[in-house]
Amino acid sequence: MTWSGNELRAQVTKASRGLGFDWGRAKYLGESVLRAERHGLPATQTFIELAESLDTGPSKLSTSTFLQGTAMAMDAVDLGITLVDHLPQLDLADPIELHVIGYPLFLGIVCYGLTGSDRALCVETDAFQCVVQANQITTSSTPPPQGGCRLSHCLPAQSSCSWVSRFELESAVCEQLNDLASRVYAPATEASRLAGAGAGLNDND
Repeated sequence: MTWSGNELRAQVTKASRGLGFDWGRAKYLGESVLRAERHGLPATQTFIELAESLDTGPSKLSTSTFLQGTAMAMDAVDLGITLVDHLPQLDLADPIELHVIGYPLFLGIVCYGLTGSDRALCVETDAFQCVVQANQITTSSTPPPQGGCRLSHCLPAQSSCSWVSRFELESAVCEQLNDLASRVYAPATEASRLAGAGAGLNDND
């Protein structure tokens, strides 16, 4: 199936709400998946694969997580959003070690979080290197699903406008997104139908 950017962002946001994320984080996820997919990274698939294992509660991470580095594997959502929230306290002149579960999603979250900033971050493993900045993810290959990385400050990459604007999604992925999103839909009632909810029998759209 082919979706527009607006459709993808909206459905991931609703699916995130279906998983139990608050509206703030759900919106963050919708925007982040869109940014990763614009740069050819399979963030939607990553989101679906991780969906039921993501921690939707309050973050357990803090600035010390990044000052000390950690070998503990952490899901992309909590790690990415907490990293962005604490960036003002981190100069990252020296690399820190992190273990990421869900790189495509993590990179999209960091990209969205850098909106309005002139900072750029280098995410590097032994086999993969990427520069993330506001509205741009520069990489020469698809990142691994998970693993350890070194995160540091770097110079911004040259600006690129080669964004993907239409997204080909497998039917199974669309169905899973729709299923998650449906968890927050209000059930139909006779009162809502009488008030005009739904298409009814005489839909002319």
